[in-house]
Amino acid sequence: MNTTGRNEHVLQAYEKRSKRYDRFVSFFSIFRSFGFDIQAWRQDAVQALNLRPGDTVVDIGCGTGLNFLFLQEILGPEGKIIGVDLSASMLEKARQYVLEQGWKNVELVCSDAAQYTFPARVDGILSTFALILVPECGRVIANGCRALAPGRNLVVLDMAWPASLSLRWRHAFFFLRPYGVTLETLQRRPWETIYQTMQDNLTDTSRRKFWYGFLYFAAGRKQE
Repeated sequence: MNTTGRNEHVLQAYEKRSKRYDRFVSFFSIFRSFGFDIQAWRQDAVQALNLRPGDTVVDIGCGTGLNFLFLQEILGPEGKIIGVDLSASMLEKARQYVLEQGWKNVELVCSDAAQYTFPARVDGILSTFALILVPECGRVIANGCRALAPGRNLVVLDMAWPASLSLRWRHAFFFLRPYGVTLETLQRRPWETIYQTMQDNLTDTSRRKFWYGFLYFAAGRKQE
């Protein structure tokens, strides 16, 4: 696993909070009545990959494996999930989850996403709530686009910052900084880098901003 000085604080944050990360995510279920439904958005992202039974998909920043169940429902036991994450502690939680479910088709890789070597002609690439934390997010997308098989999709679901809202308001979002979303992160505007790189390398790209501009969904297809 390779890390840089710029993402070391992210690694430390997730290593420290891995045991309670799933509880942290489930906390947001109380906002479902306000249209904030993380699980539904994850499921939508998986559906947008247009996967088939037996396909291979790479989940970048897979964390504890919160996308795995949705992926398994489509891929079946003959398919394969490759989960990549920077944090060994988060991957250990994912490994426990995989063992509990009895899945035999999940490979977990501890790696900096920007240093990860994608398999050739992979059938789908997914990243949910992770690339905002990767300083070299554009490189991740570019590498992934090159590895995609023709006609297959790359999908990103992640956080952003509304253009109309001053960054001074970031302090009101108490949950951001402990999980690595700092002022420097927001000033980099990684969501713009990610989508521009997708447009440069994929066809049929689309992006939808929602939840007042704090979240976005982006997808693109490798030209056949």
